[in-house]
Amino acid sequence: MGLIPTSVAVVTGHGPEGPVGMTVGSVATVSLDPPLMTFFAMKNSRSFATLRTLRTICINVLDEDQTDICFAFASSTGPKFEVGNWDMELHDVPTLKNATVSMECRIDSVFEAGDHFGLMARVTGLTTSDSRPLIFYRGLISRLHPTSGRQGKTNHLGWWAH
Repeated sequence: MGLIPTSVAVVTGHGPEGPVGMTVGSVATVSLDPPLMTFFAMKNSRSFATLRTLRTICINVLDEDQTDICFAFASSTGPKFEVGNWDMELHDVPTLKNATVSMECRIDSVFEAGDHFGLMARVTGLTTSDSRPLIFYRGLISRLHPTSGRQGKTNHLGWWAH
């Protein structure tokens, strides 16, 4: 499965004991109408155990220069929200400033998927930047080729950007 490149994201929320978050490498678009996203987490993840109980989460797709945030949130111990530039009030969920994409989402469902749980969420707000995403490929953090990327900002989905 490591031969399939994926974006790297930090999923965040406000739990009963404060902000919570985890790194995921399995974010996928499910539907445009309605706008649905999904991601997967190991069944034994303590962060996911909290995130799955929340009403609202934020999926923050990391910029290629945010590897420190990736590793901080991939750890089960140590500082998390002390790494990176976080807006804790913008969408009622921790939102990473300068992420490639930050999507505020309402959780629709949680389901079993082998040794993982999947979470389906409806996008309710979106913030984008012109930065390039961090990529996970063959077990390593990678970057897109320097000449790849957008040749101007075109928004085909009027409801996505704000």
